[in-house]
Amino acid sequence: MYEEVFVGIDISEEQLDVHVLPKDMHFVSNNDSKGISKLIARLQKDRPTVIVMEASGGYEINVASELGSAGLPVVIVNPRQVRDFARGIGKLAKTDKIDAYVLARFAETTKPLVKPLPTEKEKELKELVARRRQLIGLRASEKNRSHRARSKRVRDSIATIIEALNQEIKEIDDDTQSLIKSSPLWREKEDLLTSFPGIATRTASTLVAKLPELGQADRQEIACLAGLAPLNKDSGKMRGKRMIAGGRAEVRQALYMAAVSATRFNPLIRSFYLRLIEAGKPVKVALVACMRKILVILNAMIKRKQPFQAFCP
Repeated sequence: MYEEVFVGIDISEEQLDVHVLPKDMHFVSNNDSKGISKLIARLQKDRPTVIVMEASGGYEINVASELGSAGLPVVIVNPRQVRDFARGIGKLAKTDKIDAYVLARFAETTKPLVKPLPTEKEKELKELVARRRQLIGLRASEKNRSHRARSKRVRDSIATIIEALNQEIKEIDDDTQSLIKSSPLWREKEDLLTSFPGIATRTASTLVAKLPELGQADRQEIACLAGLAPLNKDSGKMRGKRMIAGGRAEVRQALYMAAVSATRFNPLIRSFYLRLIEAGKPVKVALVACMRKILVILNAMIKRKQPFQAFCP
């Protein structure tokens, strides 16, 4: 009978710590082209069921791409999930060797679903969207400093930086739109998303880049991916309020702005929002409910390839 093999790889800038289960074997490889090639040859002999590595500031991207291109089943997981799992199995210490073992145990226990790795264009789109968010943050910081600055020289310096950031944000936006327009699939998805009153081009770009599962998952799965699924807080006789947690923060931020706009300009969402407020729901709770409803509608629109006007006449 074929024995399943699970591999955990802890990635640092210079080396790769690898643990293989159920052999309980650990070895180290250099994090360079030669070391990765040797790693691929070694893992191909083991025929792993799944190889797990955690997102580690971008160091994992090249390794995952190389292994995926060689036909190996690679999954990149959320570091927080791995740390919670490590505490659950009593591994409180943290070294590269222990981390590789924990990742292998995580793979063996959870058997995460192997999905196709993002293409170069998908990676570029995600990086552009992330870079825009960083620039917006820098601009907000400079604007806050300008309110406190008394010196004219300092105010002029801040104004120069803000002007440069504005120009860079515009160029990033142009590059993002050019990239989306270059893909018929992305272009179609963006056109469908922006047909929803309350979804602007920037929000659509974020959803295309950060939520590629849109239109492929069911309503519960898509809500969980965005961190908008209400979670029970019940135990014994205690009954708690439903709460949201986890998911992709950037997607939630984009949907929040969309919900604020939609409660004013989208009749469907506005009437839903007002019903919740009239029922006594707090404003934030009502907005989160609107975010979830918007996401479910967008998911169905993409799945059916229908613009909002056809989906909700």
